[in-house]
Amino acid sequence: MNIELSPIERAHHQDRTMKIYMLGCVDFDSLLVLQERAVQELRRAQNETAVLFICEHPPLITVGREGSHAQLSGSYQELKAGQIEVRWVNRGGGAILHTPGQLAVYPVLPLKQLGIGVQDYLSRLEQAIIAMAAEQGVEAQVQPGSTGISSRCGQFACLGAAIKSWISYYGFYINVSPDMKLLRLIDSNRYDHRLTSLSATLTREASMSSVRESIVRNLVSRFGYRDTPIFTRHPLLNRVKKKVYVHT
Repeated sequence: MNIELSPIERAHHQDRTMKIYMLGCVDFDSLLVLQERAVQELRRAQNETAVLFICEHPPLITVGREGSHAQLSGSYQELKAGQIEVRWVNRGGGAILHTPGQLAVYPVLPLKQLGIGVQDYLSRLEQAIIAMAAEQGVEAQVQPGSTGISSRCGQFACLGAAIKSWISYYGFYINVSPDMKLLRLIDSNRYDHRLTSLSATLTREASMSSVRESIVRNLVSRFGYRDTPIFTRHPLLNRVKKKVYVHT
């Protein structure tokens, strides 16, 4: 159902600004610092300004509050031998494998100022992912009782959101075209869903730029932002290249 906004409400929505940082492969710790600074700035501003970080990460496994050692297919020694670090982080969801070819999306939104509750926020993220997948030619749905979004071939995206002082951070991750061997380092049996990617579902290479453009557009639309300046660099950013060794 479309809700008609009054002239005052329309003007109010048009004043909303979301700064979008379209970044490359970014060190995970650097993104944590950027998010923390953005949260602090939004807390001081007390307005509807938002920040959206879009990037990829060098290989790393993070484990959220619902995760456990059982989700790691290999031992810590095996992962260390493959130069894959394991980090325990304060976000929702379980274990997530980060790697180039996976799109990491971090919306930093002032939920209180936007009048959005936690469940509504998560639902809007899920619907943005599903809409993006449809544009790529993939039928997707939310898996009941889990934090994942799945296609006919398995789970290709997962939410790992967190909220501090009613400001969102962390976000979600979309497997666009990662090395499928690396995905085997995560055991998804917790939800009984195997991990896959958009490329594997489509049986062709999915376009990272197309997925990135679509997910940004869908997020901006669902959260009612109009002013969306885009940046491709950040002064505090540390871009890295890291070799990956996988034992098969």
